[in-house]
Amino acid sequence: MTSTTVAALLLGSCAVWDAAKTKVENIQELPAVEVIGLGVNEPCAVDRSGARRLSGAYLRTVAGSLGGMTFAVTGKANKPSTAPLPRNMAIDDRVLRSLGADDEGQLTGWRQSVAAPIAALNTRTTLPLAYNLSYRAAGTDYTGPLVVGIPPLQDNVPLLGQASHSGAVAITYTTVGDDGSTAISTAIGSFTMLVGYGSGRATFRAGDFTVTDGAALPFARLRWTRLGLCGARLVSSGQGVASLYDADERRVPTLGPNADPTAGVLLFDASQFAASDTTDAPSDVGGVFAIQGDATSLTGVFLSRPPP
Repeated sequence: MTSTTVAALLLGSCAVWDAAKTKVENIQELPAVEVIGLGVNEPCAVDRSGARRLSGAYLRTVAGSLGGMTFAVTGKANKPSTAPLPRNMAIDDRVLRSLGADDEGQLTGWRQSVAAPIAALNTRTTLPLAYNLSYRAAGTDYTGPLVVGIPPLQDNVPLLGQASHSGAVAITYTTVGDDGSTAISTAIGSFTMLVGYGSGRATFRAGDFTVTDGAALPFARLRWTRLGLCGARLVSSGQGVASLYDADERRVPTLGPNADPTAGVLLFDASQFAASDTTDAPSDVGGVFAIQGDATSLTGVFLSRPPP
């Protein structure tokens, strides 16, 4: 069952769904407004039995192509559950089983799956951790960043108050020229994330970027507001708004110069993590995101750092 079908059922009738969809499309067609990520909220499915399993987010891209899709990740942990290696992971159409590691910490598993640790983000030796995961399914090679850890029980996610997290973020910015050529820049930066448990909303900010490969970035800071709290997950929820700024705090076109805002795609999927399966409250946060236009692509992966 697709997310659209589920949403329609929850709204009660196709007529209500069609009306909501038409309203969104009408707003998106306004030429004077850059609408990023506006859409009908999808149902929030909360798994109360997930604390002793793995959860996370994966930004999956067909190898050699631009853009991608985010997927929620589930799996089973090795024992002890804080060990840095998951045992099995389920990502959409494929279960990656019997994962192991070489001397450098690189994961290997079934179906030609391999996951390389992201050193700039992994400042701990226990979950949660970040990887660049590649695997094959139905003859297609996929790749992209993955963050995985142990989620807290839904009953242990606070209902009031706020939490602030900070850590490292790794981004890739790609532009496509008129002749089809691509230019790719990678960078490492820092992020802060404020989670409002009472409001059910979160804000993500990233900056202090240092380019590790390619040309200078056309922006200095990223801000993502109105992220939705879905149990232990943090998602764009159809209403998130992403904005880019230069070093002088001036807005930079989110989808690139002269881009069609209605052709943009905004994806954000993150999880709150517990230190172990016996820890009550969330202590970390990590995830993936993508801002995709018709000529630009900004993707990222982030993970909080433990306090000193």
